[in-house]
Amino acid sequence: MHKNWTHKEVKLTDIRRIANLYVMTIDDATVTSPLLVSEKIFNERLEMYFLKSFVDVTRAEILGVNWNMYITKGYYVKIGADEEIKKFEVDPNKFYVSFLEISGPLASFQSASKQFQSLNQQKDEIKK
Repeated sequence: MHKNWTHKEVKLTDIRRIANLYVMTIDDATVTSPLLVSEKIFNERLEMYFLKSFVDVTRAEILGVNWNMYITKGYYVKIGADEEIKKFEVDPNKFYVSFLEISGPLASFQSASKQFQSLNQQKDEIKK
């Protein structure tokens, strides 16, 4: 299950909200520039984990947990209602977070889904 995340148990070192995105940095040498993640995705994860509105979650709480992330460079992916995986090419020099969860005993249930397995297979094929 854990192999489906590209980055597991990572710590955020900084975070800022800009327009409809969060810009964040992590403690990982393979990610050489800030990450971009949709505010909708990030806010949903905060509410699911902290069990309160995202506006009530503090910066210290966000920086104090470990995260599992699906990070890609130059593109991000979305899984549609029909479970079709769509790739969106964007800036080739930037890193994007398509999926993330706060790490913990319950955070791996999504990674077992067939969407993640298929996504990883596609990512492996893209690398070849």
